Amino acid sequence: MELLKKKNEEEVQGMKRENEEELAALRRENARMKQKLNGEPTVQETIEGECPLTRNTHLRIEEAESSHQENTQPISMSTLGTVSCRSPFMESIMEVPLPSTWKNPTLDKYDRTTDPDEHVDAYIMQVSLYTAEDALLCRVFPTSLKGAALSWFTQLLAYSIDCFDTLVKKFGAQFATSNPHHFTFIALVNIRQEKTKSLRTFVERFGKVVLNIRNLSP
Repeated sequence: MELLKKKNEEEVQGMKRENEEELAALRRENARMKQKLNGEPTVQETIEGECPLTRNTHLRIEEAESSHQENTQPISMSTLGTVSCRSPFMESIMEVPLPSTWKNPTLDKYDRTTDPDEHVDAYIMQVSLYTAEDALLCRVFPTSLKGAALSWFTQLLAYSIDCFDTLVKKFGAQFATSNPHHFTFIALVNIRQEKTKSLRTFVERFGKVVLNIRNLSP
């Protein structure tokens, strides 16, 4: 029992010494970092003027630090391949690369002050010149937004967009109040030819109203 007790005491004392050595090393490292931050000479800069004992101690510290740095692999871009920024798109959309010949659309960026449906139509018209892939329609769409519209997009829930149709529906619902007043087919029924106007004038006015009615059946 006495031998076991003595052995335990020796182990405890050994652990204390190791902890004290580690603590002392950490304190030396902290002091060295403070010297660098304050612009004071570091160990390497003052080592020539020290006594041999102190110089040897510092050399051992520098060697240990050098060994630690060599054994520590730096973080590279390849190690961050699995880390992605927060995006409302599904992973299957984000994995689709842009074509090498890709050019961003040149249309005016939407800021919620104009017709959202008109913006989507203009966007599809331009992007479809280069691709008809649904994933690319999704990925490029944020580049056509600015101001409040772009802020809305950045606040969408992660992985909440699985296709371009879903994105368009959310976009239209969010900015529905920006839609201008649209005519319906009732407006066509109410058009009358005035007695003092020619048939040509009536047909022209009728045609203008037709153009302002969305999804009008022939």
